[in-house]
Amino acid sequence: MSLNSNIKLFLVEDDPVQAQVLTDKMLDFNPKFSVNWFKSGEALLETLEQSYNRNKHYYIILDYFLQTTEHSDALNGLQIIRLLAEKYNRVYVILFSSYDSDENLDFVKIKEEPNVLDFIKKSEYAYSSLQNTIRFHFSKLQLDAKKRRFQWALVVFIGLLVISTLHFIFSFLSV
Repeated sequence: MSLNSNIKLFLVEDDPVQAQVLTDKMLDFNPKFSVNWFKSGEALLETLEQSYNRNKHYYIILDYFLQTTEHSDALNGLQIIRLLAEKYNRVYVILFSSYDSDENLDFVKIKEEPNVLDFIKKSEYAYSSLQNTIRFHFSKLQLDAKKRRFQWALVVFIGLLVISTLHFIFSFLSV
Protein backbone atom coordinates (compact mmCIF):
# COMPACT_ATOMS: atom_id res chain seq x y z
CA MET A 1 0.00 0.00 0.00
CA SER A 2 1.74 3.11 -1.18
CA LEU A 3 1.44 6.56 0.31
CA ASN A 4 -1.12 7.59 -2.29
CA SER A 5 -3.14 4.44 -2.92
CA ASN A 6 -5.61 4.75 -0.07
CA ILE A 7 -5.34 8.40 0.88
CA LYS A 8 -7.71 11.24 0.16
CA LEU A 9 -6.62 14.78 1.01
CA PHE A 10 -9.32 17.27 1.86
CA LEU A 11 -8.46 20.91 2.38
CA VAL A 12 -10.87 23.13 4.31
CA GLU A 13 -9.75 26.71 3.79
CA ASP A 14 -11.83 29.85 3.22
CA ASP A 15 -9.00 31.75 1.48
CA PRO A 16 -8.78 30.67 -2.20
CA VAL A 17 -5.18 31.88 -2.58
CA GLN A 18 -4.01 29.94 0.48
CA ALA A 19 -5.99 26.92 -0.75
CA GLN A 20 -4.29 27.02 -4.15
CA VAL A 21 -0.80 27.38 -2.66
CA LEU A 22 -1.46 24.50 -0.29
CA THR A 23 -2.87 22.33 -3.08
CA ASP A 24 0.19 23.02 -5.23
CA LYS A 25 2.56 22.19 -2.36
CA MET A 26 0.77 18.91 -1.60
CA LEU A 27 0.82 17.93 -5.30
CA ASP A 28 4.55 18.77 -5.41
CA PHE A 29 4.94 16.36 -2.49
CA ASN A 30 3.01 13.63 -4.32
CA PRO A 31 1.57 14.32 -7.80
CA LYS A 32 -0.76 11.33 -7.51
CA PHE A 33 -2.59 12.85 -4.56
CA SER A 34 -6.11 14.00 -5.10
CA VAL A 35 -6.62 17.24 -3.20
CA ASN A 36 -10.22 18.39 -2.78
CA TRP A 37 -10.81 21.92 -1.59
CA PHE A 38 -13.77 23.03 0.52
CA LYS A 39 -14.54 26.59 1.56
CA SER A 40 -16.42 25.42 4.63
CA GLY A 41 -16.62 22.57 7.07
CA GLU A 42 -20.26 22.10 6.17
CA ALA A 43 -19.32 21.39 2.54
CA LEU A 44 -16.71 18.89 3.70
CA LEU A 45 -19.21 17.11 5.96
CA GLU A 46 -21.75 16.93 3.14
CA THR A 47 -19.19 15.40 0.76
CA LEU A 48 -18.03 12.87 3.35
CA GLU A 49 -21.64 11.92 4.05
CA GLN A 50 -22.08 11.06 0.38
CA SER A 51 -18.72 9.52 -0.50
CA TYR A 52 -17.04 8.14 2.64
CA ASN A 53 -15.26 4.86 1.95
CA ARG A 54 -14.13 2.95 5.05
CA ASN A 55 -11.20 1.47 3.10
CA LYS A 56 -9.65 4.88 2.50
CA HIS A 57 -7.76 7.15 4.86
CA TYR A 58 -8.86 10.77 4.83
CA TYR A 59 -6.43 13.48 5.83
CA ILE A 60 -8.16 16.78 6.38
CA ILE A 61 -6.08 19.91 6.49
CA LEU A 62 -8.37 22.22 8.39
CA ASP A 63 -8.24 25.95 8.92
CA TYR A 64 -9.66 26.78 12.34
CA PHE A 65 -11.33 30.11 11.60
CA LEU A 66 -13.77 29.61 8.74
CA GLN A 67 -16.24 32.30 9.68
CA THR A 68 -16.26 35.04 7.06
CA THR A 69 -18.50 38.01 6.40
CA GLU A 70 -20.38 35.79 3.93
CA HIS A 71 -20.63 32.90 6.40
CA SER A 72 -20.57 34.33 9.89
CA ASP A 73 -22.43 31.30 11.25
CA ALA A 74 -19.96 28.75 9.80
CA LEU A 75 -18.68 25.96 12.02
CA ASN A 76 -15.24 26.49 13.53
CA GLY A 77 -12.44 23.92 13.55
CA LEU A 78 -13.27 22.35 16.91
CA GLN A 79 -16.92 21.85 15.94
CA ILE A 80 -15.92 20.22 12.66
CA ILE A 81 -13.35 17.98 14.37
CA ARG A 82 -15.93 16.72 16.84
CA LEU A 83 -18.52 16.04 14.14
CA LEU A 84 -15.92 14.10 12.14
CA ALA A 85 -14.89 12.04 15.17
CA GLU A 86 -18.50 11.04 15.85
CA LYS A 87 -19.05 9.56 12.40
CA TYR A 88 -15.78 8.54 10.79
CA ASN A 89 -12.99 6.35 12.08
CA ARG A 90 -10.44 6.87 9.30
CA VAL A 91 -10.53 10.63 9.18
CA TYR A 92 -7.45 12.38 10.52
CA VAL A 93 -7.27 16.12 11.00
CA ILE A 94 -4.30 18.42 10.80
CA LEU A 95 -5.24 21.85 12.07
CA PHE A 96 -3.58 24.44 9.86
CA SER A 97 -3.99 27.97 11.14
CA SER A 98 -2.27 31.32 11.19
CA TYR A 99 -3.04 31.67 14.88
CA ASP A 100 -0.75 30.42 17.61
CA SER A 101 -2.05 27.51 19.62
CA ASP A 102 -1.91 29.48 22.86
CA GLU A 103 -4.01 32.35 21.47
CA ASN A 104 -7.22 30.34 21.62
CA LEU A 105 -8.46 28.04 24.37
CA ASP A 106 -10.10 25.76 21.78
CA PHE A 107 -6.62 24.84 20.54
CA VAL A 108 -5.89 23.21 23.88
CA LYS A 109 -9.09 21.16 23.53
CA ILE A 110 -8.33 20.34 19.89
CA LYS A 111 -5.01 18.72 20.76
CA GLU A 112 -6.92 16.31 23.03
CA GLU A 113 -9.28 15.14 20.27
CA PRO A 114 -8.47 11.57 19.15
CA ASN A 115 -8.62 12.24 15.41
CA VAL A 116 -6.29 15.26 15.49
CA LEU A 117 -2.74 14.50 14.36
CA ASP A 118 -1.10 17.88 14.63
CA PHE A 119 -1.46 21.64 14.85
CA ILE A 120 0.66 23.44 12.30
CA LYS A 121 1.01 27.20 12.20
CA LYS A 122 0.92 28.65 8.70
CA SER A 123 4.42 29.70 7.66
CA GLU A 124 6.90 29.08 4.88
CA TYR A 125 7.99 25.85 6.60
CA ALA A 126 4.47 24.62 7.27
CA TYR A 127 4.16 22.71 4.01
CA SER A 128 7.01 20.35 4.78
CA SER A 129 5.54 19.86 8.27
CA LEU A 130 2.20 18.93 6.71
CA GLN A 131 3.88 16.48 4.37
CA ASN A 132 5.92 14.93 7.18
CA THR A 133 2.86 14.58 9.42
CA ILE A 134 0.94 12.73 6.71
CA ARG A 135 3.92 10.55 5.77
CA PHE A 136 4.68 9.65 9.40
CA HIS A 137 1.07 8.88 10.32
CA PHE A 138 0.40 6.79 7.22
CA SER A 139 3.65 4.86 7.75
CA LYS A 140 2.56 4.17 11.32
CA LEU A 141 -0.79 2.86 10.06
CA GLN A 142 0.99 0.58 7.59
CA LEU A 143 3.31 -0.69 10.31
CA ASP A 144 0.36 -1.39 12.62
CA ALA A 145 -1.39 -3.33 9.83
CA LYS A 146 1.74 -5.41 9.19
CA LYS A 147 2.04 -6.08 12.91
CA ARG A 148 -1.56 -7.33 13.05
CA ARG A 149 -1.00 -9.59 10.02
CA PHE A 150 2.17 -10.98 11.62
CA GLN A 151 0.33 -11.66 14.88
CA TRP A 152 -2.40 -13.57 13.04
CA ALA A 153 0.19 -15.53 11.06
CA LEU A 154 1.96 -16.39 14.31
CA VAL A 155 -1.32 -17.59 15.87
CA VAL A 156 -2.03 -19.77 12.83
CA PHE A 157 1.53 -21.12 12.85
CA ILE A 158 1.37 -22.01 16.55
CA GLY A 159 -2.05 -23.58 16.04
CA LEU A 160 -0.74 -25.73 13.20
CA LEU A 161 2.30 -26.65 15.27
CA VAL A 162 0.08 -27.76 18.16
CA ILE A 163 -2.20 -29.75 15.85
CA SER A 164 0.71 -31.50 14.15
CA THR A 165 2.34 -32.22 17.53
CA LEU A 166 -0.90 -33.71 18.84
CA HIS A 167 -1.29 -35.71 15.64
CA PHE A 168 2.22 -37.08 16.03
CA ILE A 169 1.67 -37.94 19.71
CA PHE A 170 -1.65 -39.69 19.05
CA SER A 171 -0.30 -41.58 16.07
CA PHE A 172 2.70 -42.70 18.17
CA LEU A 173 0.42 -43.77 21.05
CA SER A 174 -1.91 -45.71 18.80
CA VAL A 175 0.94 -47.92 17.49
